[in-house]
Amino acid sequence: MSRTAVGAGSSDAPGLSAPNSPFSIPPKRTAPFDQEPGFYKPAGLWLYGNARLLDSCLAHVESALGPPSHTMDTLDQIERSAEALVLSRNVLVTGIHNLAHMRAAVVPLRWGSPRILVLSGGFKYHLGERLDQEPFRTARLWRYQWDSRTDLAISRRVPDKLPTYATHNPAIDRMIELIVDRRWPGLLFEGPVT
Repeated sequence: MSRTAVGAGSSDAPGLSAPNSPFSIPPKRTAPFDQEPGFYKPAGLWLYGNARLLDSCLAHVESALGPPSHTMDTLDQIERSAEALVLSRNVLVTGIHNLAHMRAAVVPLRWGSPRILVLSGGFKYHLGERLDQEPFRTARLWRYQWDSRTDLAISRRVPDKLPTYATHNPAIDRMIELIVDRRWPGLLFEGPVT
């Protein structure tokens, strides 16, 4: 059974449950995505941060995808690949669910570059209740607070929802590939999402 088929009259937005659920209908946005999280219905995604990054030259580190059985040499190579992409003026799209993704996600912070993080849970779980924390400890060494005017967080889950606790998350890896390849259905890439 799909998530959208839970109960009669379910929402047509992916990941949302029946109307009587506290998460059934996303609230109307009252501010831009960099000021508060919002549900972007055409893509079925929650966005928080600089949505204009979607109009940038996007890239990901292919070797960071897949099972988390990376050696230290492979992790170093992932970091070097991420650095080459960032220094080539690409916006890095990565997850944070395992060490390979985290190593890639730290690189833009070192260079003061923006990044797009694809999260497995809601923003409040990953970024804290006030949405101002970097999502993992190593990132906090480079920047102590999440900067919604620089970076973008993307999730299929409502802001209060817990993540999947998997270090191998093929769904997030696939989202990263589709976003970078500009094939995520309904996500606008030709101009800024407001």
